[in-house]
Amino acid sequence: VKGIAELVTKPGLINLDFNDIRAVMKEGRVAMIGVGESDSENRACEAVEKAIENPLLDVDITGAKGAIVNVSGGPNMTLEEAKTVVHTISERLAPDAKIIWGANISNDLNNTIKTMLVVTGVESPQIFGRQKTMKQARKKEIENELGIEFIK
Repeated sequence: VKGIAELVTKPGLINLDFNDIRAVMKEGRVAMIGVGESDSENRACEAVEKAIENPLLDVDITGAKGAIVNVSGGPNMTLEEAKTVVHTISERLAPDAKIIWGANISNDLNNTIKTMLVVTGVESPQIFGRQKTMKQARKKEIENELGIEFIK
């Protein structure tokens, strides 16, 4: 929650606002939030991996429908590094996914890049979200098989 609040309240090089969050959230069903940071030589890609790979959740973002990505870094973060973060995430999402990103400089991060992301339309056996029940799925199967339509 703190990350999302900071996302819309802190000014940045490329700003994000609540409308950006709403635009991405309305497209997807199940969402995940991830935060990762790195100060290694390959810090942009490593920050993404840490944000996506959560040992507590089994979530697959492959084919997800949307993402809000916020990239924060120290004064030495380059725009190219921020673009690398976004590109690395976009490669895993659906080709038509809605991706909105922002970037900001934070002096207290020094040589660190921090990636905060909200990805919608993810798949996870641990998270159910809005799904059809087996009964609804069976009804649909019968409708297709017999060429009829159930009336509610």
